[in-house]
Amino acid sequence: MTVRTTLLTLALALAACGRGDRQDTPSTQATASATAPRGPDHLVLRVPRTGGEARVYAYPRLDTVMWSASAAPALSRVLAFDDEAGSIAFVDAKGAPARIDFRQGVASTVTKAKLTGLASWDGSNIYGIAADGSVERYGPNSPWKWRPKLPARAVFPQPDATLLVLAQRAEGSVVWRLRPPATRIVDSVALGKVNRTLRTQVGDRLYLGSGRELMGVRTRTMQRTASIEFSDEIESLEATPSGDRVFVITRGGTTIDVVDRFREVISGHIEIGRHVTDMRVDPLGRYLLARPEGRDSALVIAVGTNRVIGAVATTWREDLPFVAPDGGIALAQEPDVVVVDGETLRSKVRVRGGAADYWYAFRWTGFRPRDARLDRPVEFGGAATDSSAAPGVSTVPKPDSAAARPPARDTTARRATGFTVSFAALLVPEKARELAATIRVGNENARVVTAMRDGATIYRVVMGPYSTRDEAERVGRDSKQSYWVYEGGP
Repeated sequence: MTVRTTLLTLALALAACGRGDRQDTPSTQATASATAPRGPDHLVLRVPRTGGEARVYAYPRLDTVMWSASAAPALSRVLAFDDEAGSIAFVDAKGAPARIDFRQGVASTVTKAKLTGLASWDGSNIYGIAADGSVERYGPNSPWKWRPKLPARAVFPQPDATLLVLAQRAEGSVVWRLRPPATRIVDSVALGKVNRTLRTQVGDRLYLGSGRELMGVRTRTMQRTASIEFSDEIESLEATPSGDRVFVITRGGTTIDVVDRFREVISGHIEIGRHVTDMRVDPLGRYLLARPEGRDSALVIAVGTNRVIGAVATTWREDLPFVAPDGGIALAQEPDVVVVDGETLRSKVRVRGGAADYWYAFRWTGFRPRDARLDRPVEFGGAATDSSAAPGVSTVPKPDSAAARPPARDTTARRATGFTVSFAALLVPEKARELAATIRVGNENARVVTAMRDGATIYRVVMGPYSTRDEAERVGRDSKQSYWVYEGGP
């Protein structure tokens, strides 16, 4: 059983809930919005498939290197991107969890412990399953380990810092919910024997295939959704970024069945004409890519209409093909990588020798030069008072006064003081406030602060800032919650 991981950051999943993920919207409209000049930069990480120099390119200018670092290991699978820390969590070719840190310019192995089922939601904390069935976590803080009463089979980190763990028992399966570093099971749900799993990109549903039956679990309440019966055993699952539709492949079937999450029924079928062995969805919700059995190609399907646009030649790999932010589709055509237009399937760009690299597309602002004006100190000149002004109100100096001239710009970088403890970054303010109300250390309660990320409001649950990192770490440990510490104010 494999656990599908997201290709891009949470910001992309949020964007997917917009135009490209609605059935009544053509995919071409979503493409236009994806190329808007505002927002994070479109980037592509490329690492030789045998390991070596890691390079980040500015998409679609795939000849423009923005960052590079030597001695990166071979990548097998990307787990997640941490846009706060500026690092990518991945599984290397030896099966070990590792990170590439863009700010430090280094790649490093997280642990040499033999783990399976590696997963990460935020790119900061990496979970895996040890040989004895225990669950381990590696992140910014000290490692955490939990040994359940039944061996774990899969782990599903959630955006609210909780963890879902799937285990098998004689009469079926069970999913536990807990909040690391606490090891108490706070909720659970019993299921049939599970052989396929799928976590939606926004994290609010966990879908599980049991023979011919598709089951769903609402991850916040741990309630089961209605079960859906298929004509044959479920082989593969995929979902739109917002999770409103689930695509299902059954054994020997020649169609892709479409499940409507809200009505909890099979709402349609995509006629393929032959069996499909794998699927992946555009992180912006415009296209579904499907791999026909026995073919070195991919079918491009418009998600909004279930229309098969056509087939393109490509080797099907862990990293390729993928859909780029502008609607281009990157294909592995040995020895090159070719980017075609998603609507016309016509070639746009050919990257000579590109198939020798592992590719990962993401979005981030971290490679932009810092605006010197952000580090300009605040200065208060001696403002002259005007007797005609209201009492207590001062007026600015006259334009010809020396104080009116702008001060010399100070471009010296200043680092933010203090250290903040962060517990979660959520999309729903009520959930953030509920979580904050449960976190108290001494006489201090956690609070909710807001931030904008890619045009969406994020509600962060934090404590601090504190004068030293040691003090912040102490508060984090005393909270008995999953946390991380970063330098600066909230």
